Amino acid sequence: MEEITYIDACCFLGRTIRGGDGIPETPEQTLQTMDHCGVHQALVVDTLCASTNPIEGNRRILELARDHPRLIPAWAGLATHSRELAPPGELVAKMREHGVGALFLFHKQFDMRLEDWVLGDLLAALEEARVPVFVSPETQREPGLTDATDWPGIVGLCRAFPDLPLVVTESRIYGSQRALYQALAACPNLRVDMTSIWLHHRVEFICREFGADRLVWSSRLPERNPAIPLVQLNYSDISPDELGAIAGGNLRQMLSWNENSQFVDRVQFPAATDRLHDKSRRRQSLRDEQFHDCHGHIGWCSNRHVVHDGPADIVAEMDKFGIRACCVFSFAGSMADEVYGNNEAAKVIAAYPDRFVGFTFVNPNRGEARMVAEMERGLELGMQGIKLAPSFQHYPLEGPMIDVACRFADEHGLFMLNHVWGSATQMRRLCTTYPSACFFTGHMTFDYADVARDVDNLYICTCPLLGLFQTERAVEVYGADRLLFGSDLTDLPIGWGLGPILYARIPEGDKRKILGGNLRGLMDRYGVRPKGWGATTG
Repeated sequence: MEEITYIDACCFLGRTIRGGDGIPETPEQTLQTMDHCGVHQALVVDTLCASTNPIEGNRRILELARDHPRLIPAWAGLATHSRELAPPGELVAKMREHGVGALFLFHKQFDMRLEDWVLGDLLAALEEARVPVFVSPETQREPGLTDATDWPGIVGLCRAFPDLPLVVTESRIYGSQRALYQALAACPNLRVDMTSIWLHHRVEFICREFGADRLVWSSRLPERNPAIPLVQLNYSDISPDELGAIAGGNLRQMLSWNENSQFVDRVQFPAATDRLHDKSRRRQSLRDEQFHDCHGHIGWCSNRHVVHDGPADIVAEMDKFGIRACCVFSFAGSMADEVYGNNEAAKVIAAYPDRFVGFTFVNPNRGEARMVAEMERGLELGMQGIKLAPSFQHYPLEGPMIDVACRFADEHGLFMLNHVWGSATQMRRLCTTYPSACFFTGHMTFDYADVARDVDNLYICTCPLLGLFQTERAVEVYGADRLLFGSDLTDLPIGWGLGPILYARIPEGDKRKILGGNLRGLMDRYGVRPKGWGATTG
């Protein structure tokens, strides 16, 4: 398999306000994480630059990276007339002298408008030297905010400085993805950090529509687990050349404006911890695995996401990742017409009855009679579970109609998945009141540890395991036996959800329980299975 050099485009060194025990802060700790994940180099910026003091952060990152050739320092910029940093021309000269690869603009944290009158003199000097500029809208006041990029401001700067390599990086581009595509079409000098795009087949879409040169890869350490975007990228349906460009080639080309930048092509990584870690790190096929997925969506469009795949494409994607079966429900049910959505899901399940377990989506706002009627209809359609999302439907998380769905599941011995269940007290009441129903959380939560110890019908979905060591913590809190892999397809990429489990520092046997063994056991226990499966299939 072709050798790929990975250069992380956005990695932070130093303490963050949310960093806990074991989270990388020092160069040595960061390099250990890079080694585990197989990352060759990283563009590193000091946490002070993103939070309080770019002056000290720019100075300190040179010290932190000095003895570590795998770490390429980056600086942060400020509007010039506060007189905190050197004038633009002098700043660029100092960057070149010290081997600084790029400049970050944390413009909302430091209240800099993305307009020519604020940043024009700085960007003109950077454009002349072809210095790559990373624009991040994140602030300490609103950490992890979704869709924070000022797209009109970005497009305005790209057009005003057409020779400036500009990269958008943020926590998550989700509902604003349509604006992203328009911006890429309008601005040839615009690039985007692919780690910001947690969306099914978006890497492939951008490569096809705009070219692989428009993407760079990053980990966003220490806030994120590098395994997530690594597996998303490594198993994307793109060419090896495109993969290599996104993994590091594009960033290396941008950083080459500075002749003092150092690049490392060969790193002796430590041995993988187990077979699954080794497979994924070496980009080997997962097709022969027997994984099972507790959380998937059927639908072709939403207000936040564009899905270009048909049913056959979804099954092909499952095959690629060794997903033998997936519990699925409709996109439309969460925000619109659940009957339409259930019909759409039923069509796909009927076309591929051996691959999907269908859940009937219900809306508590309809009242008891209509909810029960739809759940009865779902059974006639072949559904074997119930899906709730009251938080999307503007219904109280602990309102009385939740019990209507749980009672039905209890009477029929069904799986139940809710986007958010509510308080631990509510979760305990439901599990004990309806012991013949099997409850799945829609997403990872640590709120139900005590409940899970006392009941045997509560299971925790792994989506999303964003943080470094979050998988390990989940196993510590719940035990591997209570965790179910959930990809959230076709909203999120399957690889995005697999990454933190495949790379986790837990026994391989625990990984296999989470990735399929537990759900297969529950399917046997509750008599739930895709049509055509025997009692021991899978």
